[in-house]
Amino acid sequence: MTPAPDADGSASQILARQAPDWLGAVVRRRSRRAFDGVSVDSAQLDELGRFCTAWRPNADTRTVLVLAPGDVFTGIMGGYGKVVGAPHVLLFIADERAQFADQHAGYAGEAVILEATRRGLDTCWVGGFFDASKVARLTTLSPGERVYAVSPLGYAFVSVSTTERAMRGFASAHRRKAVEKLAPGIGRGDWPQWAVAAVETARLAPSAMNRQPWRFRIDGGGLVIAKDNAIETPKVTKRLDVGIAMLHVEIAAAAHGVRGCWTDLSGKDVARFDPSQA
Repeated sequence: MTPAPDADGSASQILARQAPDWLGAVVRRRSRRAFDGVSVDSAQLDELGRFCTAWRPNADTRTVLVLAPGDVFTGIMGGYGKVVGAPHVLLFIADERAQFADQHAGYAGEAVILEATRRGLDTCWVGGFFDASKVARLTTLSPGERVYAVSPLGYAFVSVSTTERAMRGFASAHRRKAVEKLAPGIGRGDWPQWAVAAVETARLAPSAMNRQPWRFRIDGGGLVIAKDNAIETPKVTKRLDVGIAMLHVEIAAAAHGVRGCWTDLSGKDVARFDPSQA
């Protein structure tokens, strides 16, 4: 990934600066679907909008904050599981002609999600259950671009709704795969501390129906993140989910004083993170 420069520094500088706060947001973040409909303070929205503009880790991805989106969400069956009452929405856009657009969209979008969480706002990754035609009319898309996923943005009700509890149960939310299943051999003691923390933090990443499709291995000092198998899914790809986990890997590494860079990979392997040489 080649960081794009911006007014507040490169994407890598933004990540290094925000990593401690985003790491805390990883633990606090919960997917919420029932919102109170109250608009977020305009100053808060302006700041988040500026962050969306500044945060461009890849040229083929961007995030757009829409202040008055209308009703763009659908449910699993009719209105069941539908996001309701969200006053604002985030659009995660990528150029589908780019080879690694899916994982770039997940990586870039998760930073915005964690920045919103840091600011006390509620969100929810939504990959399949939104009206694509309505969403496309909320912004101007360049040739080749499409909205890969969206998120409601605002303040969720304090109490979790019955529908939200049912959806969490349906997706087995918060049931996380064992670290040893995600990273075979991690308990042997030959993994560097930063890589262990990276896997533990990536383990908390959101994914479609909580499927957690990421797997990890150490290879020559780098950390390779791969899909659990070669099978892909059409609406919400595993590579998008893995892109979300990649952001978690990098902020955990940064919190341990390790900076590095990603190399995108083809096939079952998705990307490789190599620490920078001092």
